[in-house]
Amino acid sequence: MGFSDWAKERLMAALPKCYVVANSDLCSSSSGLRYRRSPSFSDAAKVTRLKPVPWDSLVCGTLEADGTFLKLEDGYYLPVFTQSGIRVLHEIEREEPAKTREMRKAKKEQEDESLGLVFSGPGAFYEVMSERVAFRSGPSFGAKALGQLRKGEEVELFGWDESGLWRECVDHRLARSGFVLLDHPEFGPLLRPKGEPLCIRPLNVLAVAAQEGRYEDLERFLAAKEQEIDFQDPRGPAVVLALAKGQLRCCLRLLRAGAREGSSPELAVLRRCGPEELEELQQKSEEELKLWIQGALKQTGHSPSLGPDAERLGEGREAESVRGAAPGAAPGELYEVVYDSVWIRREPDAKAARVSKRIKGQRLQILEFDETGFWGRTVFKTSEGMDEGWMLLAHGEFGELLRPVHDDGQGFVVRPQ
Repeated sequence: MGFSDWAKERLMAALPKCYVVANSDLCSSSSGLRYRRSPSFSDAAKVTRLKPVPWDSLVCGTLEADGTFLKLEDGYYLPVFTQSGIRVLHEIEREEPAKTREMRKAKKEQEDESLGLVFSGPGAFYEVMSERVAFRSGPSFGAKALGQLRKGEEVELFGWDESGLWRECVDHRLARSGFVLLDHPEFGPLLRPKGEPLCIRPLNVLAVAAQEGRYEDLERFLAAKEQEIDFQDPRGPAVVLALAKGQLRCCLRLLRAGAREGSSPELAVLRRCGPEELEELQQKSEEELKLWIQGALKQTGHSPSLGPDAERLGEGREAESVRGAAPGAAPGELYEVVYDSVWIRREPDAKAARVSKRIKGQRLQILEFDETGFWGRTVFKTSEGMDEGWMLLAHGEFGELLRPVHDDGQGFVVRPQ
């Protein structure tokens, strides 16, 4: 690049650029973006005497050196990202010279070719649970949004990024590939395994990798654990979930890593093996390991419970997920109020009539969830008898309102942390 080209680039960078104030990723209920006196998120920097900049409007200015704030021509500032890392200002690209445009196109084609439409390893189909989910070119909020996924759509997921928060995704409907975030820090679950009851808590990557038969990812996650390994998923123990899907090599790897849950015949047979024998078994293929276990079970007189979606999930269905119970069924899951006070409403809607209230520390049974997974139905006593209503489990601004109370398996109830 010659000096003249460099000078042109520097000049272009110093010129004001136009941006659109976007709410597509944030999905905020506010009217727009608040002006700030300085490039800071502190309350003192907010400009309250001016109305917020409306969503979808255009603004012009120059970026600060770190790229996190835009200085407007009137001296005020707007954040490019929220404090949680969601982009709210998107640059409107200027018309580029033909040469630059060709170079950019060639670079994009190389990136697309390296990304490909098929990722390695077995995939798993997931369903979009949120109204809209951004489909990005990379595993970060700053990566370019390639489009959006709508609630109810199905995509196939493959590996994880280093953080374990993003997954490689293929949208077969539009023949495109990219990355999606599994859980939003404010809005909760974005995608969940297709056909499974909705689990509002983040899934354990160890359990998911084992359940989907992604052995290399499981090895990577186990190798990254420097402290005690957590084998528990909100839906049940990782080894039990993997066994229910017939993922024997992953089950064996979890046992070798120290998993102690589950009491099925298959797990009992494997636990009787010594460390050297377990390591030898780990070298077998999935089919070879299955035949070995079946032979060992015949010698003990037990019937195998292997196979996809096996009904026996060990220890009284340990893998039962957070899900709604049918009306009139046995009591659901015990929850405790962790916010100052939470209303019980007639319907699962923030605008529905208030019928009662529960305060911090009180406990109640959540019998079922609405289709969003954010509202739980409960039954409570009144002066006139029994009544029922719905409680919000988590709030976008105030965080968790109710939290599950767990049983430690020895008859003791563990309070929420």
